[in-house]
Amino acid sequence: MLLAPFADEWLGFLPFGALEQIRADAALTYAEAGAVLAMMYAGGLAGNLFSIAADYVSRRALAALGALGVALAMTAFAVADSFWMLAAAAFAWGAACDAFEAGCEVALVDLAGDALPRVLARANAWAAVGDLLGPASLIAAAALGLGWRGLLLASAAVMLAYAAWLARLRLPPPSPPEHIANPFAGVIAVLRDPRVLLLALLDGLFGLLDEPLLGFAIAYLERVRGLSPEAAVALAMSAVVGGLAGYLWAGRAARAEPTPRTLTTAAGGLCLALPAMVYAPWVPLQAAGGLAFGFTGAVFYAALQAKILMLRPGQAGSVSAVISLTGAAGLLYPALVGAASDRFGLAAGLALYAAIPLALLALAAASAPTSFIRRDHGL
Repeated sequence: MLLAPFADEWLGFLPFGALEQIRADAALTYAEAGAVLAMMYAGGLAGNLFSIAADYVSRRALAALGALGVALAMTAFAVADSFWMLAAAAFAWGAACDAFEAGCEVALVDLAGDALPRVLARANAWAAVGDLLGPASLIAAAALGLGWRGLLLASAAVMLAYAAWLARLRLPPPSPPEHIANPFAGVIAVLRDPRVLLLALLDGLFGLLDEPLLGFAIAYLERVRGLSPEAAVALAMSAVVGGLAGYLWAGRAARAEPTPRTLTTAAGGLCLALPAMVYAPWVPLQAAGGLAFGFTGAVFYAALQAKILMLRPGQAGSVSAVISLTGAAGLLYPALVGAASDRFGLAAGLALYAAIPLALLALAAASAPTSFIRRDHGL
């Protein structure tokens, strides 16, 4: 169960990291290549149905069949030779990933019990390792002459073995609240819970501080600060290293029930770390800012994820699905940052990202007097 985020982050990076190779090999335009990658996100949105299903069906079947679906989708992607084949395989890949991760994540909620915050932090630490392994795998595949197709086929074999392993596990059965008549009623109950809206806002805002931010930061460091491409990427990777350290720390320090103060403190750290990573006048200070940004972001997300999954016992999958769909509106934010960068410069565009931790801090501070988590099934 702990390795599911690792597998998702490791393998999910491959089509993004090999974008130029895929585009050239399949004779795609950049617009078509971008559309293929967008289909992975579209598949992930559709895959939220699997998150809801995780509250009601066998988690073992959902996880194992999802992993099998990822393996098959990766194989189809590896042998595809046209835009439509790649797009269809990408959509299936994104949807299957959601089934795979939902089955594992919801089962982990029941297996971990009160130790869930620490267990989730360990799982996210593995995910950070996957973030580092993705680029390393592409480098290794190039050195060995495998190419992106050979790498995907080899990775599909790994996922096939993982699916067989998951199929042999004995996982807790679903236990939805007795007063929830069906999945539709369960989703309605989640939507009526005002705590879900607050967590959705926090999760949606935090989700913006992801790969697109690092992409714009790398562009800024190259074009405005004059760093070499290698130095700019290395500086951005300091955030990934800091995230790994943050999850390892959270895995040791987390309590049975996350406190709202954790979110407030971590958001305050993000408010300082993000501008330092981008705007500090000295590269070592920027690297320190990147480490701090990754660390505080990991602490923030470890607490937030635990709150989401512990919010409504028996409905962890439904809560996750509603929050994920709510955060989908943030997919347009990078386009807004890009438009601002075109008009006012990259420094101004990145200022839109620097404003996000301030909003997180305000929301976290507003929620601090009370706890999100209540040990019942009601509202």
